[in-house]
Amino acid sequence: MKDEILSAYPNAKTTLSPKIGGFFDVVVDDIVIFSKTEKIGTPIERFPEVGEIVSLLQKAGY
Repeated sequence: MKDEILSAYPNAKTTLSPKIGGFFDVVVDDIVIFSKTEKIGTPIERFPEVGEIVSLLQKAGY
């Protein structure tokens, strides 16, 4: 995921924040772009597909 983001946004700062309990969130400027557990943008609990995070970032205007 990090490599995919950095490929599209070479100057991006990415940080991994380990958690327990099945969380997987992508947060940009304090805004949740994707959340596995909160089901933001998807009706089911799942990990993002290849290219999905970059697509969501582009839709959000980044």
